[in-house]
Amino acid sequence: MNDLFASENLLAQIFSDLSRQRDGGTIYLIEHGLARDEIEQLLYHVSQRAGLHQFTKRAWQDLPLSLAVIVTEIGYEYRGTGTDFWPLVESAIKIDIPITQRGVISDLFRDCARRFGTARPFDDAWSSVFPHIAWPVRNAMVPREVHGSLARLVREFLSQTRSLSVTRAALPSLRELGRGFGSRRLESWLQDDDLALAVIGHLVSGRTGELGMEPGFLQRLGNDLRSESEVRRLERAIKARRLARHQGLGRVPKATFELLLNDAEARGLAARGPSLTPAELEAVRSEVDVPLSNLTVTVGARSTTLERFLCGDAVFIGRPIGEVPRPHVSEIEVPSWLEAVIIPAPALLFRDEGDDGYQTQLKPTDGVTPGISFYEVVLEGLTPDEWEDGLYHFTSGTPEGNAVLARHGIHVEAAPFVDFLGGLTLRHDGSTVSQASGRSVQARPRTPVRIFAERLDQAESIEFRLSDDRWQSLPMTDGVWTLSPLDTSKVAPIDLVFRDIEPPAPASLSLQPDEIGLAEIARGAGALHLSTPITLHDVDLDINLKSSDGQSSAVRIRAPSSPMRIAFDRPEFAEIRAAARLWSGGGMHARLQACAEGLDTHVWALAAPEPEWKYDRRSGKWTAEGQESVGSLISDPMTSCTAFQSYEMSSAALSSGYGLLRPVGGSDGALRSCVLVEPEAGTLLGSMPRAFVGPIHRLSETRSDECGLTEGIEAYLSWSLASAGTVIGEGLRSGARRKLEDRLVVALCGDLWMKTEKSCRGLGTGFHRRLVAEAMQAGLVCDTTAFSPLDGDQKQELAVYLEDCFRQILPAPDLIVIPDGEMWPEMDDAVLDAWERLSEKAVSNGAGELEFDAGNADGSWQRLVDRAREAARLPELSALVLPAPRAECLERVPYESSHLDDLIAALVACHVDVQSRSGRWLTPADLRALLYLFLAPERVMDDPEWRGRLLRFSADRFTARAIRYTALRYRAMTNVDLS
Repeated sequence: MNDLFASENLLAQIFSDLSRQRDGGTIYLIEHGLARDEIEQLLYHVSQRAGLHQFTKRAWQDLPLSLAVIVTEIGYEYRGTGTDFWPLVESAIKIDIPITQRGVISDLFRDCARRFGTARPFDDAWSSVFPHIAWPVRNAMVPREVHGSLARLVREFLSQTRSLSVTRAALPSLRELGRGFGSRRLESWLQDDDLALAVIGHLVSGRTGELGMEPGFLQRLGNDLRSESEVRRLERAIKARRLARHQGLGRVPKATFELLLNDAEARGLAARGPSLTPAELEAVRSEVDVPLSNLTVTVGARSTTLERFLCGDAVFIGRPIGEVPRPHVSEIEVPSWLEAVIIPAPALLFRDEGDDGYQTQLKPTDGVTPGISFYEVVLEGLTPDEWEDGLYHFTSGTPEGNAVLARHGIHVEAAPFVDFLGGLTLRHDGSTVSQASGRSVQARPRTPVRIFAERLDQAESIEFRLSDDRWQSLPMTDGVWTLSPLDTSKVAPIDLVFRDIEPPAPASLSLQPDEIGLAEIARGAGALHLSTPITLHDVDLDINLKSSDGQSSAVRIRAPSSPMRIAFDRPEFAEIRAAARLWSGGGMHARLQACAEGLDTHVWALAAPEPEWKYDRRSGKWTAEGQESVGSLISDPMTSCTAFQSYEMSSAALSSGYGLLRPVGGSDGALRSCVLVEPEAGTLLGSMPRAFVGPIHRLSETRSDECGLTEGIEAYLSWSLASAGTVIGEGLRSGARRKLEDRLVVALCGDLWMKTEKSCRGLGTGFHRRLVAEAMQAGLVCDTTAFSPLDGDQKQELAVYLEDCFRQILPAPDLIVIPDGEMWPEMDDAVLDAWERLSEKAVSNGAGELEFDAGNADGSWQRLVDRAREAARLPELSALVLPAPRAECLERVPYESSHLDDLIAALVACHVDVQSRSGRWLTPADLRALLYLFLAPERVMDDPEWRGRLLRFSADRFTARAIRYTALRYRAMTNVDLS
């Protein structure tokens, strides 16, 4: 029992220190300052002693804090009426507590209150009914049971008042309103004016300085509050209110402390104002209703006018004496929202921005990433002459640095769950995205994610799914939204705010060099140049390459600033380069169109295709029409003159960035890290490395796995995980990967399967996208006299709107019941909604309204929906998934809303036929390995037995086909290109 007495002494020291600091203020037993593992250890010792001595006064009179802290912890988590509290305590301590002994526990709480000044129960009805429970619940300070109801109460109160502040005068109204919530615990909790005002002020303003809690519990309380959905709703409502009232004042910069360093030694502190914009300053004037130049801001012994302070004026404090003085405004009663602007964060943390000059302050609202150097200033126990001795240096991302940041309410943040690609005004600070109204925003998640978007300025919400690693347009263009992932609660939500802005400055686009042709673009030579009279940020460029026979390939590029040169060798142009190679080989001409959204649009006719070189195996020469035959050729993707040059020319003329890639290495480490060999410039095209020599055979057809699955799978993984640094390298890598995947599928699923799969490519697009294509082709949504004529860009926008509207009408394609009869008015309504959105965007861009009238009464929608659904099911492939019950089971999987784990579960459920057929059983881990090979190659090697698991499918063609079918369906229904 020595450990229990040691814990008691530690707790006594902690609460004695708190008692001296509070100087008569209330102390709560929940402020014990113990870590979670220390609490569990204390619970174990208390349980052991209770098992020996139960809860007699003699057994616990020397250990009151230990038992009281454990019971208070249960009181903090308790959510009930009172009758089920003691069973929870008995379950935690693992011993029955007779009713007569509950009074002993209350006496221990009274002893703690006498010795250390810990909280006593309220004198109310609930406490009189449950007198023994009232002690731990009161000492829990802010029990979790009141978190949600308190946030709901504050949200309801703010909806009935114009102000965003809660003062002591508002507490009676809050208590009166709280009586209608039916929570007696909340009514009791609101009796403590000081505590209620501090916590409610924290919920409304986000400030923690006035809470006066032990730092460990303060951090715990903040995490617990953020986990409550009602608290998150309150935060979103407050954000929307601030945006609406102050036109952005809710996000103005705050005043800060600054640390003056000279030769890495601290010389003094200053308080600097927030540097408001003219619009924000005018909003402050309208709220204060007093000339700002007549008001004085005083910091210590120095002062300035409020107007100059709000415009960024700094007031030098010098060496702090004891505590750092806070700015205050004389002659008026400062409202809480203005106080939040002029009073810096109390934490004395500063970014390390060099040895000399002022260091800016780190605030609890800052997004801190790993690797940030910072200073902490600790003044406790130091005289003014010694205060520079309290200067400590740390780095975020290290255990010491993270501990210091956490103590001040700052946490090292993970990357946001989604990246954004927007229009001209996009700004992203890690928690807020700002965009111009009427302009779409595209998002790309780091992993597949379902998103819940809730509009803050209206009662509207949307749920949608973003598949991995693809830019997709978000279904909103106006308002104030908050985006939260439904798959996890560990990631902070992101606010999306659409604003009305002035039109941007003009811009122009040019092509460099002017004589560039398809062949140059195919190699990644040349560039687009965006020029502007002033610097712009985040300009969206839509670039479209159109061939002479009507084919097109498009890409959207985000230019972070302008002027800017955008070279065609960037990875984003991979699809355009591939199309240019194909069309150039076919002797086609093409036009290149570039559009800087809202700024400039330009179209260029590309130069005539260059001679196409072909290799003659008989003569061993390269030949081209109208050209002399040469023995060998080299290609330099950075030049813009000819596609190929003879090998005899000097290699010094080649650019230094040229290189071809070839993955090597057979170990898991080499495969995972993608060890690459880059041949020097001048490598012969005839010696370009191939992914794998010869076909990939099934295991049963080879000896010692020569040219078999193991070598083929390793080559496929290597080419899948490689990263190319040049245009030719990327083309080689992607082409080799596609060919290797086809060879693996032939080896595992058979030639008949591969032949059928290739015939299905192009049919396997997602159901809703396929339905849009079918509807456009049939003339049900455009290109008829019932609709205004559209250009190519407008058709693309209409397709996006239609897909979104069809998803709302037909959310689950496999569960659609096609109605009988001729009319299907809901589909026509979806078309009208899409056209209305397109028309609104056209009007916002200065064009006229569009005319549209959808009405299809001849059963056309029924036929189109049926065709689109059958195409998405890939019926030709499902016929090869044997036995038939397995194919039927896999057809019914909701691929659009499934994750990889859901697919594994579906494969396991339909895999029982294998056991009855052959007596063998492939484990879920085996199924997962092959599914990962087709959908997530980077995760295959997470299992050290991955080679053996994949080779097992060489003897089970039917299961391999089932997994391949599942992978293709998942790719199709999540808009991943099958080709």
